[in-house]
Amino acid sequence: MAIIAGMDEAGYGPVLGPMIVTVVAFDVPDEKAHCSLWDLLKDGVSGDLKNRKHRLCIRDSKKLYNARIGLKLLEEAVLSFLWSKSLQIFSFRQLLDTLACTPTEILTRYPWYAGKDYALPVTSNIPSIINYTDLIRCVLKGNNVQFSYVNSSVLTVLEFNEQIRLFGNKSTVLFNSCSKLISGLWNVCGGNIHLTIDKQGGRSNYSHLLQKHFPSKEIKILNESGKISTYRVLDANKTMELSFAEKGEDKSMAAALASIFSKYIRELFMLLENQYWLQIMPELKPTAGYYEDAQRFLSQTALIRGKRAIHDDLLIRIK
Repeated sequence: MAIIAGMDEAGYGPVLGPMIVTVVAFDVPDEKAHCSLWDLLKDGVSGDLKNRKHRLCIRDSKKLYNARIGLKLLEEAVLSFLWSKSLQIFSFRQLLDTLACTPTEILTRYPWYAGKDYALPVTSNIPSIINYTDLIRCVLKGNNVQFSYVNSSVLTVLEFNEQIRLFGNKSTVLFNSCSKLISGLWNVCGGNIHLTIDKQGGRSNYSHLLQKHFPSKEIKILNESGKISTYRVLDANKTMELSFAEKGEDKSMAAALASIFSKYIRELFMLLENQYWLQIMPELKPTAGYYEDAQRFLSQTALIRGKRAIHDDLLIRIK
């Protein structure tokens, strides 16, 4: 079997809230290693929101989530794929534990996370998740494909800031998070891996970064350009082909699903954070944490933060 994998982040740019990176992988027959998962699984998934009919929509999470739609489409995709692996998730903390996201002791530092949990699904419902799960299982089995692996990395604000101080810039922090997930994927998966990662900023050369994180592996440059940079990581037993692609979530269903996982997890974290502040200030408008609205939110909560001695390093990310 070959492995088709994808990786994407959510929360790289905001001022508030965590940054999440997720990797997902599918086992496929060797002869289908270069096929599109959208094509292989077309009876159960769609990349087109308007024409999805009874299917799950798997595409860039930014195109599936807005104030009107909310979390429903993201939630149905995440929970249905997890349930298809017999990972029945019924709470936020259970989701974090299943995806090995972040140690519990880190969350206890934050008053909006400490001891907090809520039931899942939040916006969908159990019957819908069951129906989608049955559909995904049937389509996967019918094409001899397995949803084999998913792992996420969560950097909460304080940990993000600590890493910015240590490494100097957030692009390095992001790549470090990605490299840990790449290592985990390499160690767990037995076959040859084809991994698509959304291109990170304006960078086109990743070979030196890959060699730094995989010093014992041979790194071959296959292509480096403004649109896509592709590398082959080799050892005696297997290979991994990594493509850092512009709009990778539009080119790879696995990367799109990783985008959905990351966005869903981040929004659940923001839900807890907003709930905390709304209990103190019921008139406060919730925030998604992006720059302009974050300034409004920080201005309106400044007095309360001062009274409660909430350190900025727990709330505000360093640029």
